[in-house]
Amino acid sequence: MDKGFPFQIDEVTLAAGDNADEAFHWHTFLEITCILEGSGCYYVSDRAYEVSPGDIVIFNSAELHGWQVFQSEMRVLAMVFSDSIVAGYGDLMDMEYLRPFVGRGSNFRNRIGQDEPCAVQIAEIMQEILGEWRQRSEGYPLMIKADVLRILTMLVRHYHGDGCSAERGDPSRALRRLQPAFEYIDDNYCARITLKQAADQVFMSPNYFSHYFHDATRISFSDYVTLRRIRKARELMETSGKSIYEIAIECGFPNSSNFYRLYKKHTGESPRQGR
Repeated sequence: MDKGFPFQIDEVTLAAGDNADEAFHWHTFLEITCILEGSGCYYVSDRAYEVSPGDIVIFNSAELHGWQVFQSEMRVLAMVFSDSIVAGYGDLMDMEYLRPFVGRGSNFRNRIGQDEPCAVQIAEIMQEILGEWRQRSEGYPLMIKADVLRILTMLVRHYHGDGCSAERGDPSRALRRLQPAFEYIDDNYCARITLKQAADQVFMSPNYFSHYFHDATRISFSDYVTLRRIRKARELMETSGKSIYEIAIECGFPNSSNFYRLYKKHTGESPRQGR
């Protein structure tokens, strides 16, 4: 997708002849799909949802999904987009738009039935977005973004209070999802680790990962990496005869002054006092 505006929407016809294991896939973008014609079943991770015209189905990034078409074909309107068009770095208010995607409780359902009040509204707005996408009039990205935010707000309202309150209610699930990132940090903390490198381990964009990480661990990604380095530094100060400068460099700090500053910030004492 276009890096400047990572968004796509189109009508797609799914044929019964395409039903196969190969149809299952995942991607690093968020997806909202509206069923237009026909019926079938969407499989999302370990759940199955029978769908018919008017139903809405949402998929998170890296969420494995596929389908089975019951009749000859099923026509859908599929909209995929990056969370970067919604939430910028450090903007917690913008991250609220992504609440239905960022974390889910055990009662979460990917399917919103056509009998739900918001389903009809979302379907109508998606048709408006499709018109903007095809016409490409002046300012169409702004109009599309505004409409996407309307849909996301409806999803926030729909899922609010129904037991689907994100992985805040199930912190172990969020931590399990971050496990590859933790392992990557453990293997590479002595070198320079970027937010993007860690985010890539769990198939998230950097800003999505940053907020998700903080929500799950209650500390920032940079502080987590720093504390991991300090833990190793304390171990070396207790067990080795290396100088504090040598330990600082070995544990991934760029210089001793940076090490002194961060060590005191997080432990309340200087490295010499710690030793």
